[in-house]
Amino acid sequence: MAEEKEDIILYMTTISSNLDVKKKCAKIDVIMASTTSTHNLIKKDVAVPGGLAAMRENLKDPKALPPQFYSDKFGHLGGYDLFENAVEDGKLLDFLKKEYTFEG
Repeated sequence: MAEEKEDIILYMTTISSNLDVKKKCAKIDVIMASTTSTHNLIKKDVAVPGGLAAMRENLKDPKALPPQFYSDKFGHLGGYDLFENAVEDGKLLDFLKKEYTFEG
């Protein structure tokens, strides 16, 4: 019997005047698409009306900006910098389970 996949929410945006944010969201897409995982990636665009406020409320951070990762099971997993460090350290699955901390 197949193991049920854990849902991971990626708060991202498709509309931004900030090229850096667009690049980060695109890089996450590429990495997550090429990774065999036990997780379902659910993308939520914060550009939709109320999207940014909903993300900030869910993360309990009034200043949070996309991209951000969230799990109903573990809560806020982190943003792009922590994700990138986990990828570089070969610890992406640990990051997705909130078991990764960057010691840099």
